[in-house]
Amino acid sequence: MQAALKRAGALLLEATRADPDIWAADHKVQKHWQEYYVRAFQELGTGEASAACAEALYEIYNRPGAWQLFPDVLPTLNDLHGRRYVIGVISDWATSLPANILLPLGVGPYVDFMVVSATLREAKPSFGLYREALSRAGVQPHEAMHVGDTYVNDILGARAAGIAGVLLDRDDLHNEPLDCPRIRSLEELPALLKGISLP
Repeated sequence: MQAALKRAGALLLEATRADPDIWAADHKVQKHWQEYYVRAFQELGTGEASAACAEALYEIYNRPGAWQLFPDVLPTLNDLHGRRYVIGVISDWATSLPANILLPLGVGPYVDFMVVSATLREAKPSFGLYREALSRAGVQPHEAMHVGDTYVNDILGARAAGIAGVLLDRDDLHNEPLDCPRIRSLEELPALLKGISLP
């Protein structure tokens, strides 16, 4: 299954490069994920049932309770919230992300705003999402830091808006020299923020 998902993921990446606006509308997001799951199920030999399986899986992943947070998420959010940092989510996802996924996971008390691509009709690495986040946070670019798990979309996208980026590399995939800080856990984030004064 992991091998099938990896091969399907390569196609997902190609599709995203071919159409950077895939994440900018709900119908595109749904089509994108269903094609990904169809390919994975076909690899597993489900034949004609692949499309039905993909549709069912997409529905499951959009239900509250289908996701789990990494264990470092809530403690880090709690720590930063206690220090009065303004915390926001900037995500390439469908409009259902806040209500169906993030809020049921318990991040609501710590997050001040959520900027979702399908809601703004704009996707990473466009700096429009980051400018909107700056506006909602009420800070200047030099007062903000963005943590993301992809170099192009997160680090370069944030940088285009003047925001410093931190790469979250949980699986240690980036061993090459980088021009940004790299962390393997959110537990490392508070140390990076030490000494940065609040606006």
